[in-house]
Amino acid sequence: MSWLLAVILSPLWLLYPLYLIGIQALYAKRGGWWRLFYVFLPFTKTAFVLDVAMNYTLLAAYTWDWPQPGEYTFSQRLQRLLYAGGRRASLAWFIKLWMLDWAAPGGLHIKVRP
Repeated sequence: MSWLLAVILSPLWLLYPLYLIGIQALYAKRGGWWRLFYVFLPFTKTAFVLDVAMNYTLLAAYTWDWPQPGEYTFSQRLQRLLYAGGRRASLAWFIKLWMLDWAAPGGLHIKVRP
């Protein structure tokens, strides 16, 4: 059973390290030791392509929800899934709070409705 869970969660754990490196590289202009992340800037393009591909394949199957027009990345789709209700919303809030927002330089990666 644990192998099944690992397979199901694999899209997130493949994208997550790329997100952590990429988001810091995009905000490396803050100066100081953050400039070291400039080295990883080329990886952000690879991460973006992988994010779009996985959003329309594995992550669509995982959430059982097809991306709407304009939701090219998983982060864009999470904005809608936060208010979908049920299992999808619970998963979206978990990913937002415990995986994406805490690592974002501004502390907010997925914007919520007021």
